[in-house]
Amino acid sequence: LARGSFPSLSNFRLARLRNFRRVFRHPAGIFFTRGIARAETNEVSSLSVERCEGASFLVSTFDIGDDELPTFYEREEEFHIVTAPVEELDGSDGGAGLLCLSSTDEAYLAKHGKQKFDQLYGAHGLTSIWGWEGEILPCRVYCRHCVLAVTKAGQEVLDDFLDQTFLWDRKTKLREHLERDPSIMSELPPEDLRERYGG
Repeated sequence: LARGSFPSLSNFRLARLRNFRRVFRHPAGIFFTRGIARAETNEVSSLSVERCEGASFLVSTFDIGDDELPTFYEREEEFHIVTAPVEELDGSDGGAGLLCLSSTDEAYLAKHGKQKFDQLYGAHGLTSIWGWEGEILPCRVYCRHCVLAVTKAGQEVLDDFLDQTFLWDRKTKLREHLERDPSIMSELPPEDLRERYGG
């Protein structure tokens, strides 16, 4: 998954991120553009990270060249990109890395303007990215893609992803969501997106 986004990455390893949690909480315009969002069931959510004292989860860390940063920022345009410290699996200092943190609609508009918002979100009937109220569920194709990707890293990483990733209510674990609707893991992407969303 990481190498698909960063072809020249190096020093790939697992680490622990503390005082943040993973949440499916915001719609991604790209899911609508690519035809994998299910607006009728609110299965349109992407994954982000938010501050949460005492929480922690496993992350992948790696090094990239400065020349890959502009593409990264462009691809993750809705997020607030911050630098956060990570901990090596043995508990030692793991340095710091870039993190896709949840943001606000106001910050997005200030950075990108209303025209881009209307193009990527408004055109699909969305009036907010980060101010969504009520139930919003993971985009099925994207959720399956994430689970397949972490499965490759082993059982410990998979268990961490399923138990330390939450739905919009911050209570329901991803594991519970998949147990309630196991058909998500059979949700194949469109043919032209099989490689992109194949885990």
